[in-house]
Amino acid sequence: MKTYSKIGLMLLLVWMALTTEGIARVPTTQPGPDAARLSGSPGKAVSDLFEVRFIEINGENIQPREFIWLEPGTYTVKVAILANSTQPRMRGAGAAMDQGPEGYNMIDLELEAGKTYQIRGRYNREKPEAPYSVVLYRVDNNQ
Repeated sequence: MKTYSKIGLMLLLVWMALTTEGIARVPTTQPGPDAARLSGSPGKAVSDLFEVRFIEINGENIQPREFIWLEPGTYTVKVAILANSTQPRMRGAGAAMDQGPEGYNMIDLELEAGKTYQIRGRYNREKPEAPYSVVLYRVDNNQ
């Protein structure tokens, strides 16, 4: 029984090493006055604004998340838009996050310390050929 536990632990460690190897080290930082915060939640479906998950910073994949603290600077951020109510239900593991055509889910940002940048996915009903865009919804001062 102990041999199986050791093999299981070794397999878990190998799996963790392989899965984290592809995740880049982006300039994240601790919350505080010297940091900028990106927020992708909550959405406002009645206004066609939806939650997003941050999935890439400056071309580097990250673990999807709805909040992230970054050092001040210029970033290109890629998001997955959580707009399930705009389309028929889909099945499968990737159904919850719509990544759509390449490039529509990118936004360039200049971040300053001490601010929260509210990022949302906008559903454009009038443009079925390009139904989504990513917008800077609001900028708040942290307190």
